[in-house]
Amino acid sequence: MYAISDMMHTSLAQYVIVFVVTAIFAVFVGQDAAYTALMVGLAYAVPATLLVLYLALPKITAASYKIGAHAVLYGEFIKIVIVLILMGLIVTYYENLHWPAFITSIIAVANSYFIVLFKRN
Repeated sequence: MYAISDMMHTSLAQYVIVFVVTAIFAVFVGQDAAYTALMVGLAYAVPATLLVLYLALPKITAASYKIGAHAVLYGEFIKIVIVLILMGLIVTYYENLHWPAFITSIIAVANSYFIVLFKRN
């Protein structure tokens, strides 16, 4: 059960980081940077949350369910593909893209796993 709660905490931490980074860019840089940070952060956080739900929901409903390595591997692969597609769509169709916000947001959200790791120890 600890692994599932850690995954859920990590997913929640990703959304908190998305909104913190978006707020920082909104205050200090401007509206276009904030929109870029929000879109990129959500492009990473939403597929990650869907992966957590895919892995956690059967465990919640059935007491004897064990997550297989293949489920995690396939889920991560699909998540990465979806994130890359969403980021490609953002780069292609958002005209006022702010690259520093793009890069900062993706780095912050992708490294949110460390927040849960350090909080736990």
